[in-house]
Amino acid sequence: MKKILVIAFVSIFIFNSCKDESNPLIIDSGFIFNEQTSGTTNNLYGVSFTGTNIGTVVGNIGTILRTRNGGATWTIQTSGKTVPLYSVCFTDTANGTAVGGTGTILKTTDGGATWNAQTSGTIKFLSAVSFVDTNNGTAVGEGGTILRTTNSGTTWVTQISGTKFNLRGVFFTDTNTGTAVGDSGKIFRTIDGGTNWTVQNSGTTDSLSKVIFTSANNGIVVGGTSLSCTTLRTTDGGTTWTDQTGATSGYYLYGVSFTDAFTGTAVGYNGTILRTTNGGSSWSNRQPITLLYQPTLKIIHLFGVYFSDANTGTAVGANGVILRTTNGGTK
Repeated sequence: MKKILVIAFVSIFIFNSCKDESNPLIIDSGFIFNEQTSGTTNNLYGVSFTGTNIGTVVGNIGTILRTRNGGATWTIQTSGKTVPLYSVCFTDTANGTAVGGTGTILKTTDGGATWNAQTSGTIKFLSAVSFVDTNNGTAVGEGGTILRTTNSGTTWVTQISGTKFNLRGVFFTDTNTGTAVGDSGKIFRTIDGGTNWTVQNSGTTDSLSKVIFTSANNGIVVGGTSLSCTTLRTTDGGTTWTDQTGATSGYYLYGVSFTDAFTGTAVGYNGTILRTTNGGSSWSNRQPITLLYQPTLKIIHLFGVYFSDANTGTAVGANGVILRTTNGGTK
C-alpha cells in the first residue's frame, strides 16, 4: 500500500504516533501528496514528463527511473554512469537528454530503453539542460559553463557566459531566447541562441537554482539561502525582475514548475512545497511546509518538481522520494 504524506503548515501540533496509515492525519488546511515506490534510496534531482503518465527521473550514482503509468510503477533504466545526474529534459516520449557530473551528457531516442553518452568537451559538472525541440538544446553548469547543440547533441559547442560563478538553471522559450541563473544572484539572457549572453539585474546576491518561463515575457526564478527562500518574477522578458520573497516563507528552493502564467509549485530544502495561483504574488498562504509521514515526522529535502497540468505533478528528493498529486496538492 502506498504511504500517504501530508504536507502541513509548520506549527505546533499534536498527533498520535500510532495512528493507522489507512486513516491519514490532516493538519490545518495542508496539502496531500501520495508517496510512490521509486525502488531506490539514491537522491533524486531532476524530473521531466511528457503528458500526465510518461515521465523520467534522474539522480545520484547515475540513477534513471521511468514510468508509463503516472508513477504507479517506476522502472530502473541503465545509464552506464555512476556520477550524479542533475537534470533531464524530454521533448517528446522518445527523445530526452540528461546531464550531470564530470560533464556527463546522456541521450535517448527510444524513451530511455537505451542511453548513449555524448561528448560535452568539459569535465565540469552540468546542473541543468533545456531543449525546445529535438535538435536545439542548452546545458549549464560549473564555473559559468554553457554548452549549446543544434543537432540533438551530436556536437556541443561552448558558449561564453561572462561569469565564473556556477550556473544552476536554464530555460529557453524558443531556439533563440533563453535565460540562465546561478550563484550570487546571477541572471543571464540571450536572444540569439547564446551567441551573446547579457547579464540582468536580479536585485539579489542569493543563489538562484531554477528558472522557468510560461511565455516570452513571463518568468519565475527561485533559490535562496540556507535558511530562506528567494522568488523573482519578470513580466517583460527579464528586463526587470521583481523580488517576491516577501510573499513567501520557507527554505532554499531547488525546483519550480509552472503550467500557465499564474499556477506554479516550488519545492526545496526541509520539505518545502509552495503553491501559487496568482503568478507568485503569494505562495501557499505564506507558510513554510514540512512533510508529515504516518506515523512519525520525517523531513525530506525536495530537489525537483514537474507539473504537466495545473493538477498533476511529481516532486522528487532525497532518499529516493517521489511524491505525486493529481489535484494540485490541495486537500
